[in-house]
Amino acid sequence: MMIRAVALFCFFVVNASVNSLTHAAAFIDPIRFSITTQTTEVVVNEEFEIEIKADLIDIPINTVYVFKSARAFRLKLILPQGFQQTGGSFHDFVGLELTASKPTAVFHLKGKFVSAERAGVFQLLRSHENANNSSDFVEVGRLPFGMAETASESPSNARIALVGTISYVPYLTMASLRQLPDTATTVFITDQGRAGTFKLNPSSTRADDGALTIVSSGKRFERVFEGPVNVEWFGVKGDGTTDNTATIQAILNRTDIPNIFFPKPAVSYRLKEMFMRSNKNIVFADGTIVEGLGTLGLEERMVLMNGIQNVTIKGNNVVFKDQKANYTSGQQRHIFTMLGVTNVTIEGIAANNSGGDGYYIGSSVWQKFSQNVKLINISADNNRRQGLSIVSGKNIEIISPVLTNTNGVAPSAGIDIEPDNADEFLEGIRITNPITKNNVGGGIVILIDDFKGTNRVVDITVTNHHDDGSFYGTYISKATGAIAGSIVFQNPLWKNNKSNGLCVSNYSVNACTIQVNDATVIDCNVNGMAHAVFGSAFLVYREANAIGDANIGNVHIVRPKVEDTRSTKKIFSAFAFDDVSKKGSIKNCSLIDPVVINGLNPVNYVHFAVLEDLALSDKNEKLTFDIAQGNRTLTYGFYKRVFHNATSTGLRTISLNSLPANYPEITFEVRNAQILRLIPTVNDNIVPVAPTKGKYIQSATVGSKITLRKTSTNTWQVKDMIGTWTVQP
Repeated sequence: MMIRAVALFCFFVVNASVNSLTHAAAFIDPIRFSITTQTTEVVVNEEFEIEIKADLIDIPINTVYVFKSARAFRLKLILPQGFQQTGGSFHDFVGLELTASKPTAVFHLKGKFVSAERAGVFQLLRSHENANNSSDFVEVGRLPFGMAETASESPSNARIALVGTISYVPYLTMASLRQLPDTATTVFITDQGRAGTFKLNPSSTRADDGALTIVSSGKRFERVFEGPVNVEWFGVKGDGTTDNTATIQAILNRTDIPNIFFPKPAVSYRLKEMFMRSNKNIVFADGTIVEGLGTLGLEERMVLMNGIQNVTIKGNNVVFKDQKANYTSGQQRHIFTMLGVTNVTIEGIAANNSGGDGYYIGSSVWQKFSQNVKLINISADNNRRQGLSIVSGKNIEIISPVLTNTNGVAPSAGIDIEPDNADEFLEGIRITNPITKNNVGGGIVILIDDFKGTNRVVDITVTNHHDDGSFYGTYISKATGAIAGSIVFQNPLWKNNKSNGLCVSNYSVNACTIQVNDATVIDCNVNGMAHAVFGSAFLVYREANAIGDANIGNVHIVRPKVEDTRSTKKIFSAFAFDDVSKKGSIKNCSLIDPVVINGLNPVNYVHFAVLEDLALSDKNEKLTFDIAQGNRTLTYGFYKRVFHNATSTGLRTISLNSLPANYPEITFEVRNAQILRLIPTVNDNIVPVAPTKGKYIQSATVGSKITLRKTSTNTWQVKDMIGTWTVQP
């Protein structure tokens, strides 16, 4: 016996007028689908075959209305629980176009039940020729089964009987269903943008929303769907002109809609603002554009998340953008604003052309930090104030962001990490693979002064930061008091910066440690400052009129690289440490083993002013200098860890100029049997070997070496000495 489940469709002959068709609400599918099997019953693990067939019906075009593109199809089969496919020619989204010359298509499915279930059904669904998992499908056939089990049978040998059925699915408009209720319990709604299958639910009490529920003569038909709700079902339009603000907000306000999908619009979705709600998962189709109206007030945001939790917003090449040109004042009209949120993920979204920031992460009146926030593969371009602001957060992950062309109001950074108040937090901030480019301010800016004297512990790590063309690669300022914690940069690359690759300004020695590991600076100082301090690749300084702690420092630069590849060199010095204000010393800093210093005048590699407790290492000998054929005078800007005379052909002198107390120690080596003479100023001495002021010391013995440190205004102290050094008579 053959058991058949055939999908039948109603149609109406059009003999009167177009209006008669409209009132009759008839659309017809020109293809008849069937799903059949020759097997009457099977047992668990017994393989059998199902045939799926599509036949083109010969319907005269002048007598019926056939909805567009219905001759081409794709099929999806929903398998019952306990069934396992083992072979056959059928797979999900199989399909083709039927024509008069090819009116039939047949597919086969082989499989078996691996467990016995009480009830189940094979559901055959069809959609258009380019359908995928996000498309609307209608049921066109089904093959139910039931289990017959005797007392002697166990679940492993239960007999499973297949039972035939007939499916009846009329094609209707919403208006027609409301006006002329159909006797079917399942209908396919054909309204553009709202198409889909609806089934009668006698127990439903939902209101007619024209999207998920349709009420017809008191009967409620509810949409059959899996996955997210499509905003087009509610009438959201992507025509580039319609203001969808109210419609989208109504969707967001519904607690029964946790999952929301935005298909790719024809142009863009327009809206003024969105107030996000908790427990929402929003997915945008690839390439979607959401465009602001450019009418936000001074304190209004395009997408506001305030005190909510459990939100994901995802897409690929999705762009949110506002009308920046409309905002000539203010700086708070952000695209995405997260205030005191918990468990928020945004992925694959661009936030462009705002009157404020692309993204803002901060506190709310309910929670003084946002926590467990992830921004993945996001970008921000041409925003007025910041690409991304991190104001208060715990466990914030920023992964592979691209933040470019920020301009308008200061700081105009790619990323700005800056608390507004002392009661906020910067804990567990992790930024990985950020790219910043052409920002008027810094690629990354860190300003933590609000935490001075508090119990806050700063914990920021930035890995693989690449900046190209921003004013600074990274700018850290200011911290004028004690702050606990650490700021770590791993493997940054800063190039083509208008000023310095790294600038640390007015940063208290008592503030949290700044550790910069394996940094590379290429072709910075594009503005061409001919100054040892402001034309440097790495700068730690305090400006002339700054206030703050007595001493600045606690900056540690490890294995740095500096290169100037331009034909006209502009990097004046590789490293500069200077308290220009002369308020105090620079303390507790490190410069460890520079790896590359290329394209610079070797006389200007390092500019040191007053430093104390400097950790200095030069295993790659990048701070080693051969005085060769010239005599030298030490100055602030001409520091080297080691001076030697390896290629000198005669007596060479090094004048120990009036350098300040606590100037970093220097080693002088005799590598050639020529005299190397060290001459202090007339008011300085070299103790203990030359305690008389103004007396030089010298050596011509290969292997002789002496290390000096300026310990007071008029004293050079011998820290270490090898070989023979004689004193001026």
